[in-house]
Amino acid sequence: MNKKELKKEIYPLAEEVAEELGYEIVDIEFQNGSKHDLLSIFIYKKEGIDLNDCTDMSRSLEKKLDNLEILKNPYYLEISSPGLDRPLKTKDDYRRNIGNEVDVKLYAPIDGKKEFSFVLDKYDDENVYCTLDGKEFAIPIKSISSMKQTIKF
Repeated sequence: MNKKELKKEIYPLAEEVAEELGYEIVDIEFQNGSKHDLLSIFIYKKEGIDLNDCTDMSRSLEKKLDNLEILKNPYYLEISSPGLDRPLKTKDDYRRNIGNEVDVKLYAPIDGKKEFSFVLDKYDDENVYCTLDGKEFAIPIKSISSMKQTIKF
């Protein structure tokens, strides 16, 4: 079974467990290793993810994965938060970050600038919306080369 098929099989199971525990699945990655494979599952909840959340998700999911018997090789199961520096790529990423400040880089300049920091107000199928200097802007999603949550110390 290839990685894409494997992720497709695991996703519904992981999603079911995550929902039972109050989390959302952000992403699933699978890497083949020489001795052990690595299954990484990234979870989210508005309040943030801590070690107890990762432990709870791991224990609940591990039993179900073993019963599924689709992972043929020995594997490590890694549960973590997606991290603040993860690029925002999907509509779910945008939804989770409404009201948060984001850093955006564009392929081509808008009003002479290719980089912006703003609070993400809303989004639709084609644009993300923000307010800069009291004026609402619509930035076409296809013009965004990268978007990440702003990290402030």
